[in-house]
Amino acid sequence: MICLLFSLIAINFGTLNGQESPKIVPFSSLVKPVIGGKTSFTCQSLSGSPPLQITWFKDGKQLAQDLLPSIKLRTNEEVSTLIIDSIKSSHSGNYTCQISNRYGADLYSTELIIEGPPNWIKKPNDMKKQFGDTITIDCIASGYPKPKVNWKRMKETWNQINDYYSNMETIGSNNEKLILRNVTRDNGGRYGCSISNGIQPDLWTEFQVTIDGFPAKLKNKNTASSSVSVKKGNKLEIDCEVEGDKPINMNWIKNSITQNKFDNPRLDINELPTVDGIKSILTIKSADSVDDGVYQCQAENKYGKDEKTIKVTIVEPPPSPQSFMVHQAWSRSVNVGWSKLSSSSSKTPILGYVIRYWKTSSPGINEQLHEVNVSASMNSYLIKDIEPGTMFEATLMAVNEVGLGSPSRVISFTTGEEEPSSAPVDLVATPRGPSTIRITWRPPPRDSHNGKLLGYYVGYRRADDYKSTHFFKTVDSLGPNVTHEYLLTSLTKATDYSITVKAFNSAGSGPAYQEITVATLAGDVAPSPRLHITQTTVDSITLKYTLPQGALGSIDHLDLHFKEDDEPHWRSIDFFFDGKETAEYTLSGLNPSMVYKFYLTASNSHGASDPSSIVTAKTSRPARDAFTFGSVFDPASDAFGSYWNMITVLSITIAVAIIIIVIVIAFVFVRKAQLEAATKPAYEFSLASQAGTLGYNQSIPPTGTVRRFVDIDVNTNKPLMHGSLVDEYPTPYSKLTVDGNNKHSVLVDHNHVYDCPR
Repeated sequence: MICLLFSLIAINFGTLNGQESPKIVPFSSLVKPVIGGKTSFTCQSLSGSPPLQITWFKDGKQLAQDLLPSIKLRTNEEVSTLIIDSIKSSHSGNYTCQISNRYGADLYSTELIIEGPPNWIKKPNDMKKQFGDTITIDCIASGYPKPKVNWKRMKETWNQINDYYSNMETIGSNNEKLILRNVTRDNGGRYGCSISNGIQPDLWTEFQVTIDGFPAKLKNKNTASSSVSVKKGNKLEIDCEVEGDKPINMNWIKNSITQNKFDNPRLDINELPTVDGIKSILTIKSADSVDDGVYQCQAENKYGKDEKTIKVTIVEPPPSPQSFMVHQAWSRSVNVGWSKLSSSSSKTPILGYVIRYWKTSSPGINEQLHEVNVSASMNSYLIKDIEPGTMFEATLMAVNEVGLGSPSRVISFTTGEEEPSSAPVDLVATPRGPSTIRITWRPPPRDSHNGKLLGYYVGYRRADDYKSTHFFKTVDSLGPNVTHEYLLTSLTKATDYSITVKAFNSAGSGPAYQEITVATLAGDVAPSPRLHITQTTVDSITLKYTLPQGALGSIDHLDLHFKEDDEPHWRSIDFFFDGKETAEYTLSGLNPSMVYKFYLTASNSHGASDPSSIVTAKTSRPARDAFTFGSVFDPASDAFGSYWNMITVLSITIAVAIIIIVIVIAFVFVRKAQLEAATKPAYEFSLASQAGTLGYNQSIPPTGTVRRFVDIDVNTNKPLMHGSLVDEYPTPYSKLTVDGNNKHSVLVDHNHVYDCPR
């Protein structure tokens, strides 16, 4: 632009004085440029006063014949021709011709575009620099379109199985110079320069940058590791990691004194090599208060030195809190207190307290542990939402930055009782005669006792007498997991009764079970028969029954109940009652050498009688163990062998014995299969000694609720055997208002075991 301005001035000036400044004839390439071909530009003056001077420029830089051997210039006074003999992509650019004289100058430019892949102009080489230097790297190429430059660096770790170039990361682009200032060890490594203009082939070169002279430098100088707290007696370990050129000297200093294992046998110093330098570790196996202080880690090599400060504090957990006690206890909360620890009793500040308490179900058995965090400013706390009527134990611990301290003494306390919050469960009522009802139930859930259960109130009234309140009988508690039982007697025959039960403790009674209705029997059950064993064989047992005098007319049928000694359940069969006061029955198809138990019940339209006494019998040994030679052939004679040869007798004996054994075994299995097919599972032998419980009144459907869970201890039930009922049941007593006149009892059978205990 400046030259053009001067040219205009010169032209105007020359025109005014009759002289002319130069004027260039426009020009361009004579042929389409092709790589490897030829082209030329001719620059001449259209006008202008001589003498004229012609100069060529490429991309703003003056062309000299000796610098461009592939370009030739042919110039005379008024014409100049630029000739390119062998075109390359590097010849692309702006070509300018300038003609000047003393009156001015003129310029004309044309662009030569030659498409082709990039060509190297300047390629980077490997280099080595010192720590802290500035590095400038050139990567220059020609070509059209103009090439783009990308700088890459090899990643610190890479898998050689993967593509090599995928492990290079781009660190710069579109800049022919890469500048790295104040270099450190991190700047060293493998670099690459990629050049591309979209026409293949692209250019790629690699070079290595090496940084020498690394001064010693400590890592992680300003991190949390600069302050260390260690519990007294534990191992103290502090370390310093330094990077830099080796050799590196490491020193530990505390209170201006160099630390070494020769002066302090409790101390040990180890140095481990690392990739970039070394790591020094100072260890004290059992830290003590004298190890408190500020430690300095110093590292030095020939290029420099560095140091790091580490503060070490030896701390201990806080001591046990004192005077931990119960101030006051209620049914669902308790207030505990303690003496606050002084600042002199703990080296580090008390951050808070932890109260731990647990329920004690029985001595030595602790339930779930509960934990409460308390502020350091407090010296009392109200523990809430705990169970009433329950014994607890508790302890207290202080907390500092080390952790929990020693626990205080364990204190015990018992919360006040509240009324039970739940009713008993599994209430069942069963008629046991025309004036007796048997009631069973289980205690309320354990967590609803709210104290120690003292007993139960069993309530009853006539079901149709809605206006009357229940009469209550008091029953002592037998334990938390025991099935309880009570017999309501002196009731009205064939009458519906409403039954309920509720538990009580020292604080009062809890909610009552939802009422259930049960009716007494309309008539008398049959008297209990008697049963005896008369004979046993290898696979059968003969039993004989006898009915009480005058009982024949009140019995419809008899049921025999039996089981093997180790069986859990009873089986029952019809005794084929034919109306006789006494009869025998043989139970066959039994297992040999097996103990069996039996009992008998009599039934009528009102239910089953009390069971007879349990009788026990054992079948004989197998026939092969009992038979003798003489008994098989002639039981009356012992001289059979005198008529036979001894060998013949032995052969016959073995053959006969085998036949008999096969017949006996076959008979046993057939009879057993017949018996199992004909018998039905018996109802339980409710409350019998060592055998579970005997069932009564099988013909009467059960009344009341169904048991929701299995008894924990079935052996806690009281026996209910004929002739022993009165001694086994607790005598009912009343703590509440009851009907003492038995006004509802209009029929009492004095011969029945339930209404008139003997």
